[in-house]
Amino acid sequence: MKAHTRKERKAYAMQRMAEAISRAIDADLPAEQDKAARWAAAWGMIGGIRSPGVRLKHSLLARSHRRPAR
Repeated sequence: MKAHTRKERKAYAMQRMAEAISRAIDADLPAEQDKAARWAAAWGMIGGIRSPGVRLKHSLLARSHRRPAR
């Protein structure tokens, strides 16, 4: 497996952030816009950009990583 450089990881995060922004713009429902905006903020954070106006909701971003209730 090839190790990616920091520059490559940042470029990938910026690309994914741009895609999430496009999804937010094209979304029909406010809930879809909010979710896409949180994803854009998450990818931006990975890419080194901070978004003070958007809160990341772990439960929505990482729904598949949740542990089952006991």
